[in-house]
Amino acid sequence: MAGIESITKEINLEAEKEAASIISAAEEAANTLKAKTEEECSVIRSEAEEKIARKLAAEDKKTQSQCEQAEKLIMLHAKQEIIEEVLAKAKNKLLLLDTKDYFDTLLKLLDKQSQADKGVLLLNEKDLSRMPADFEKSAQAVATKNGGMLDVSTDTVNIDGGFILKYGNIEINSSFDALFEENEEELVDIVNKMLWA
Repeated sequence: MAGIESITKEINLEAEKEAASIISAAEEAANTLKAKTEEECSVIRSEAEEKIARKLAAEDKKTQSQCEQAEKLIMLHAKQEIIEEVLAKAKNKLLLLDTKDYFDTLLKLLDKQSQADKGVLLLNEKDLSRMPADFEKSAQAVATKNGGMLDVSTDTVNIDGGFILKYGNIEINSSFDALFEENEEELVDIVNKMLWA
């Protein structure tokens, strides 16, 4: 029996050594795998952080660009509103000129608009009723200077200010609204330069 015990003891010792060797190899393999996994995780984490940082930077740049664009649009709209307000005030100032200055302005405008033909000048009801006594004579003198003839009609037109010239079937709209609309681009440029140049 002592022989069996000795053999069993020896088998147990061999088994324990073999088990210890297997456990040690498994622990070493597990530690190597753990280190390799941690290294790979670190690389993946680092790449992910870089990718996130790039995405955040791109999003930040995009957001900043959108904010700048929105700011530019707001400024543009504000400038457009200011320009429209200035032009409206300028037109209103023309309408509110005292009678002498108002009709002097109409004569200057007539000098640029009259044709070398026989025509009729039409005013709105308000302007016709406040027309100075010598305006028709002055208007005729301007027309004659430009090679034409002109009568001021007792008929009225529905305009805020300025006048309408009729030469037969041809009508020249020299109302302030039409003149401001026709010259809007140039007027906007002038106001723009005055305000922001």
